[in-house]
Formats: sequence, C-alpha cells, structure tokens
Amino acid sequence: MLSLYSLIWTFLISCPMLLLIFILRRRSDYLTKYGVTFISILYIFCTVRMLFPIEFPSHQKVICDPYLYSFLMNLYAKSEDIHKKIVMAVILTIWIIGIIIAVVHKMREWNKVKGYLIKGTSKGDGVAEKILREIDSECPIKIEYNLAIAEPFIKGLRHPVIYLPEKECNEKELEFILMHEYLHWKRKDLWKKFIINIIGMIFWWNPLAYLLCKDLDQIIELNCDNAMSKKYSEMDTLYYLDTLTYMAGGRRANFDKVSSDTLGFVKKLEVRPLKQRFHYVMFKKDDKRTQRKMNLFILGVSVIWFVASYYFILQPKYTMPQVEVYQEDASFVSDDGNSYLEEQKDGSYIFYYAGFTDTVSKEDVESGMYEGYPIIKYNKK
Repeated sequence: MLSLYSLIWTFLISCPMLLLIFILRRRSDYLTKYGVTFISILYIFCTVRMLFPIEFPSHQKVICDPYLYSFLMNLYAKSEDIHKKIVMAVILTIWIIGIIIAVVHKMREWNKVKGYLIKGTSKGDGVAEKILREIDSECPIKIEYNLAIAEPFIKGLRHPVIYLPEKECNEKELEFILMHEYLHWKRKDLWKKFIINIIGMIFWWNPLAYLLCKDLDQIIELNCDNAMSKKYSEMDTLYYLDTLTYMAGGRRANFDKVSSDTLGFVKKLEVRPLKQRFHYVMFKKDDKRTQRKMNLFILGVSVIWFVASYYFILQPKYTMPQVEVYQEDASFVSDDGNSYLEEQKDGSYIFYYAGFTDTVSKEDVESGMYEGYPIIKYNKK
C-alpha cells in the first residue's frame, strides 16, 4: 500500500544510505583495499528500496514518535479520510508532473547531443576500425570522428558508436581508447547508466538521488579501469594511465559536455576524478579473500537494512484520552480493561465501550491513537 507515511519513511530510510554511498565512493583508500563491488551492492539495494516506497500495514512494526514527527503530521493525521486522499492525490500529481518535465528535459539534452554529432561527424583512415576488429572481430560497434567533441566516448544502447575527437594518437594509445570503450559496451555499462538516469528522473525531488546518478559515472569508470589493468601488463597499464592524462589535457572543444547517455574515456580537465582513477589502478590490492569478506559483510548488512526498512515504519503517536460515557447519573471510563477494537472486512474498526460502539478508521488505529486497546482481527473464513 502506498501512503504519505510510506513515502516519508522511504525518504528518511534511503537518505542515510545514499549519504553513506556518497562518502565511501570518495574514500580512495577503501576502494583500493576492498574494490568497488561493495559500493555497487549498496547502490542496488538503495535503488530498489527507493523504487518501491510501499508499506504492509498488517505485517509491520510501527515506530511512534510522539514529539517532532507527531507535531509535523498533526494536521494530516487528524484529517478525515477524504482529505487524506486529496493530499495524496495532490502529491502524486506534482510528482508525475515533475517526472514529465524531467523526461522532457532529458530528451532535449539527448537530441541536442545527437544534433551536434550529426553536424561534425566524419570517417577516419581505417586504423581504428582495424584495431577494433583485432579486439573483437564480431563487434557491432561503429567508429566515427567528430570535430565537436574533446574526448572519446561510446553512445547508443541498440546501435553503439564510438566517437573519437580529432586529436593525434599513435596506434597504442588508440588501442587503449578503443579497448576501454569496448569494455563499456561488453559490460553493459550504457544500460546501467540508462537505468540510473530513469531513477534520477523519477526521484527528481531528492537531491541525494541526483548525487547517486552523478557518482555512477565514476564507479563505472573505476570498474572499467580495473578490467583494463587485468588485460595489460604493468608497463602497458602505466602507458594506459599516461593516455588518460594526454586525453584529459588541452583546450575544451566546441562541444565538450557529453550527455547522460554516453560513457567517455576521461572527463576533460577534471582533476579529482582522474586522480582517484590513477590511485585506484596503481595502488589497488588484489586481496580477493579480504574483498570477498567485505562484499559478504556489505551484502548481509544491506539485506538486514532492506528487510528492516519494510518491517518498521515511522508514524506519529497521539495520546488517546480516556473516554467518559455518561449514562444518567453514572459515568464510564474507557480503558484497555473494559474496551476493545474489532477489525472489519474493509479495514476499518469498531470500538466497543460500555455497551456502545463507534466506527474508527484504519489510519487512526495505525497512527497509534488507540494503542493499548485489545484488537480482534478480522476472520477471513
């Protein structure tokens, strides 16, 4: 079930995880010791949790906050059901409109890139094609040169194309560039980036989700650099790093900012990401046992966090005052010893006290207003 409480809880439970990923990704010492797989595990669990902001009222443990959260949610919690539905409808409408705007903006960006690439595209001398065939003779990737770009990159989910800038390279440097982009295609990195971009458009209102999308590029590049270092000797790996530096330098081209549906060789004139890639390749430790232990630990913690995030839910708590029922000259005080709730088929409840009954909404019971009273569950049979 989707509710305002489940949306808020998803936001509150996901933000600390997103922040943790953001911090760990910048710790080069952690990455060189444990690899980047554990970061990817955190990405996956956090992404899935954000995509399904639902609750299971009959199987959840309610965490009640009688202070700040209850104060902030007071007006909503005490509203009638029809007003709560209106609030949810307004929130979902704004959310959907925001998604539509984000999709339109992203498509305009992609079309702009497509327009730039069509204008400045030219064919090379065939050397790059020859090298790519040596890498994989059955590879469907095409190669094109373009004056409008400053860095090599691959683009296209169904029809991949490697775009090369008009920058002089020898055959070895060209091999590194093509191998790097080929590995992006082989590892389905463009699809990973496409999916994370969709998630970013869905959660356009969450700044930490934006950081998640932005950080994904660096994680993909670190994984690709790791794969490159396994394919080449130590000397060739150093030459590969030198090629990264060569391609990162120089002046910016007319069209330097590639779109979010591409994966480049190196980001132009961005020092910090490049330094981290150097550090990771040169100092990474191939201690598979330690990395396996770390991955299993992170996997276990992620599973516990994921399950707990659905088992628990934060809701406001309000004290239910004792109900005095006056009958002639006598009064009756309702408490958990003489009153109870009975669940109905439609999810509402009947409150029994002193021979009287009162209909209570499901939301009032879940918010803690009737906490302490015995509840007779609805018998489906």
